[in-house]
Amino acid sequence: FLTKTRLQELVKEVDPTEQLDEEVEEMLLQLADDFVETTVNAACLLAKHRHANTVEVKDVQLHL
Repeated sequence: FLTKTRLQELVKEVDPTEQLDEEVEEMLLQLADDFVETTVNAACLLAKHRHANTVEVKDVQLHL
């Protein structure tokens, strides 16, 4: 999962002078968390639909 430290590192890679407000950091972390959760849930449902007990890359790709 994305941490505050990693988020700050990513921002600095784009623009070393940029700094995010704490509220913006929290919002971006929540968005990333929600994205991962939604993607994993959808991929699991697709695997289940295929009658598989393993999520494969194609399940994630289909959702995305």
